[in-house]
Amino acid sequence: METPVNALFKEKVRLEIAKLREMSFKEKLEHIWEYYKFIILGLVIFLVIIGSLINAWFINPQPKTALFLSWNTGYVLHEQLDELSEALTKRMVDEKDNEVVSVTQILTSTDDPTINMASQQRMIAMVAAGEIDVFILDSTMLVEYASNGLIVPMESILAEIRSIDREAYDRIEEKIVYTRFVSEEGQTKESIMGVNVETCHLLTDFDFYDKDLIFCICATSKRLENAKAALIALFE
Repeated sequence: METPVNALFKEKVRLEIAKLREMSFKEKLEHIWEYYKFIILGLVIFLVIIGSLINAWFINPQPKTALFLSWNTGYVLHEQLDELSEALTKRMVDEKDNEVVSVTQILTSTDDPTINMASQQRMIAMVAAGEIDVFILDSTMLVEYASNGLIVPMESILAEIRSIDREAYDRIEEKIVYTRFVSEEGQTKESIMGVNVETCHLLTDFDFYDKDLIFCICATSKRLENAKAALIALFE
């Protein structure tokens, strides 16, 4: 049974259609825009949002991070970091995978204490979230990061590299950096905490000429396999 509300709505639609039939094409457009512009704008916005989501999720999804390398020493140009990112991505990531190696610089030892504080807070937040996989540090920072538990010993990673690529391991072994530091328990420890990469062709080819560049593994990295692959790629 038809309710009074439905009957009223149908009558309103009938009168609207009858009114439109009597109008010219221009008058129809003006009438529709005058009375339904907010509905039309809402529909357009909705369709744009849906289209953007479809594009982001299915057509052109954002690449995932295969590895995040944080360059924390010296000063390098963004162009150099972009070149290194692209080169590592080509060596490590299959073309079918929508992944990239991200390389960024986090400066924590500048002349500006405000920048240092902001950079340190950003870095700590990223470490806590497990976003950083690899650090490039100098010798002084290496001891500091090791003492604070920000990086981990590399013996197990190197043992795995030795088992899968002996030639790469032999080249890496010559650049191993042992570090003596005080652990959180107050004990003095000596471990392999990094590998010196300053002479690696992948860096020198892009004009990274700083000395004392040490590759270290972040303590909270969730992509250790890719960190291992990156170290091998540097010594190819």
